Amino acid sequence: MALLDAIKKNLIKVPLVSTDKDGIIEELATLYASEEGLSEDKRKEIIATIEEREMLGSTAMENGIAIPHAKIEGLDKVSVVIGISRLPVAFGAPDGKGTNVFFLVLAPPENPSEHIQILSSIAKACSSQLFMRMLLSSKTKEDVYNLFFE
Repeated sequence: MALLDAIKKNLIKVPLVSTDKDGIIEELATLYASEEGLSEDKRKEIIATIEEREMLGSTAMENGIAIPHAKIEGLDKVSVVIGISRLPVAFGAPDGKGTNVFFLVLAPPENPSEHIQILSSIAKACSSQLFMRMLLSSKTKEDVYNLFFE
C-alpha cells in the first residue's frame, strides 16, 4: 500500500488544539474513531494501544515530526491521521526539540509489511526540509492534503 492510498482529507486536522503528548494522541485517535464510526470502547482501545507503544520508546523523530503507530485488531486497512500543531509539543524527540507534525498510523495486524511501508514513506517524505516548511505553514486540512496530491 502506498502512503497516498492511506491519506484521506477527513483524517487531517489543522490546527491541533492539544498541547501535550497524551492530548495529541487522544485528539488524533478521536478524529479517526469519529470519522470511521467506531465505538467508544474501540476509541479507548486505540488510545491505550498507542500509549503502550509510546512507553516502549517515543515515536518522535528529528525535524519536528512524530509517527505514533499501532496495530489494531478489527481494522481492514492501514489509515493515516495527520495533525499539525501551531506550538511545538514535547513528544520525546531525540534532539530534545518540540514536535509540530503528527502522523498517526493505524494498521491491521495481519499485514505488517504495509504498516512498515507506510512508516518508511512518511519518514522519507518528511526528510525534505522544504516539504516540512510547507507542512508547517499549512493553514487548513486542504492545504495539507494538497501537498501530498499535487
